[in-house]
Amino acid sequence: MGKRQRRRNRQRQGRNAQQAKGQRYLLPGEQQPLVEVLLESDLSDQDKEICLAYWAFTEPGTWTHKVAELGSSNHVLRTVKAGSRAALLTRLCSECGGPTTVTTRSEMAALGLWRPDAFPYQETTSSSTCRDCREAAAVARRQEEERAREAEKKALQEQVDKASAWVAGHKDAPFPEEMPSVPDALALLAMIDIMVRTERDTFGPLSTSKYSLGASRSADLDTLCNLHRQRWLAPALPATIADFAFNDDNSIRGVYVDKVPWRLAHAFGDDVSRARQEAAEGVRHLLLRRPTRLRDVVMDLEAVTALAYLDGLLDRSYNEPPVPEHRRQEAYDTFHEALVNGFNLRQLIAVAWMAASSSVAWGQRTPGLKPGSVSAACVTSIGRRIEAAHDRPVPEYDVPNWANLPATHATAMRLLKQHDAVADALGQFRTLRQSIVTRDLESLENATDDDPADWEAGRGEAEVTFALITPDGQLDFQSETAGSMRDKVSSGGGAVDRVILREPRSLHAYVGELITPAPENNNPVANEVLRLLDCFDGPFYGPVAFFSVSARNNQPQGLDPQQQKLLTLAHHVAKTRTGSDTPAF
Repeated sequence: MGKRQRRRNRQRQGRNAQQAKGQRYLLPGEQQPLVEVLLESDLSDQDKEICLAYWAFTEPGTWTHKVAELGSSNHVLRTVKAGSRAALLTRLCSECGGPTTVTTRSEMAALGLWRPDAFPYQETTSSSTCRDCREAAAVARRQEEERAREAEKKALQEQVDKASAWVAGHKDAPFPEEMPSVPDALALLAMIDIMVRTERDTFGPLSTSKYSLGASRSADLDTLCNLHRQRWLAPALPATIADFAFNDDNSIRGVYVDKVPWRLAHAFGDDVSRARQEAAEGVRHLLLRRPTRLRDVVMDLEAVTALAYLDGLLDRSYNEPPVPEHRRQEAYDTFHEALVNGFNLRQLIAVAWMAASSSVAWGQRTPGLKPGSVSAACVTSIGRRIEAAHDRPVPEYDVPNWANLPATHATAMRLLKQHDAVADALGQFRTLRQSIVTRDLESLENATDDDPADWEAGRGEAEVTFALITPDGQLDFQSETAGSMRDKVSSGGGAVDRVILREPRSLHAYVGELITPAPENNNPVANEVLRLLDCFDGPFYGPVAFFSVSARNNQPQGLDPQQQKLLTLAHHVAKTRTGSDTPAF
């Protein structure tokens, strides 16, 4: 005897014992009980009579009374449903072994048994469960679903907590130690520019942007991964649980880099403007020192853009497929080589347009071509046209809006322009400095010993023309007494130190002593000018003044036109190198 059978016997014995306490209503009779009417204990005698008459029958398939004979149909059905059930004693539940119960004659008919030849006269086990078992199963199912919901809610909250802790943990990350590659550094500068223009503290998510930072979307993903690994960027909120990848124990495995916004690393500080300035300065210095690599990146971006334009032109204007996969590298190499040889992007756009037009015309004249033949012919035509254009002028077409350049292209071009301007100014600066050095040597040879050597003149001297570079990076030539010059450097009466420059020796500088090294007193432009003049002390804070001295007299004197031009060139180079000539972040 199995467990289920033993359970059924216990249930049956319990039910028989309960019914033995009171009168049982067996139909059609006690000699052949097929149905038992189960009545509620609080029924009135009148309702009990209605219920018993409702269920009365002599044989399956025929009811003793019609419902209309017992009273109003609605009243009878309400009374029967509320106060009675009919248990089919010979049709047992497959789960608990108890009889199947029904509440109305309609339910009895729905079982398909209410016929003499179909009703079971001996105990049989039904293929379905009874009402009580179904209700118990439904309750158990709801409880299980509730437990599952609670477990899911708990797991979700655990993921939320761990994701929040993972994002917050970036606040303790140290300052970045590794400099990014040139493409990644360009992307970082472009992101900072975008944050400034949009007046936001974050960039992205990348999946919602309508442009790319670099040569492709996959390259942008690699860039974000690299900048995060090198601690230049940190993920920011808002983000959803779906933006994170979790291990089996709900610990963070990583974040989908294109799904979350990004901010500058917390190590740069909470002052957003200062953080942008500091990050941009470091990256800009790196890029300005690598102009050759910067130009390589620009040509790569322009070659990719030219290829994207060709694909878009074939699709938009001629309903042709893009350049076939096996010719794409050749097309890129052709565009890139043309850029190396002196073509510009606008000329490549014109060549691509002419090549596409002639290739499509060839395809229309040539029947039976395979799909992609016209697009492949464009690559061949572009190569021939570029080769033939070396000795003839090439038109220039604008890049259409639907083939926009990557965001880093404008950043790179701006840096190259700055580099070229610095290179030109630096060349003029070095030439002029050498001229002044030569002049100073001649003056030293012609000087007499009668000239006094007074390091610090009094405060009542005549006016001298000097150059003052303030912490905001501005250069101003002023004519005042030497005492007033020292007062401006010391911010009104503090100590002043003289810096003797090596080349040219006819230039000295005043710097303030004991000035608080606060951000508002930082003077990166003046410090860079001093480095250009071969002074590597510092950094110095507050205003810095430059003045002239003679060959044998260190008393402050006015700057002559050559010295003023020298300082102007040095100031221009210093501002560009420090990024002070770019819009403030």
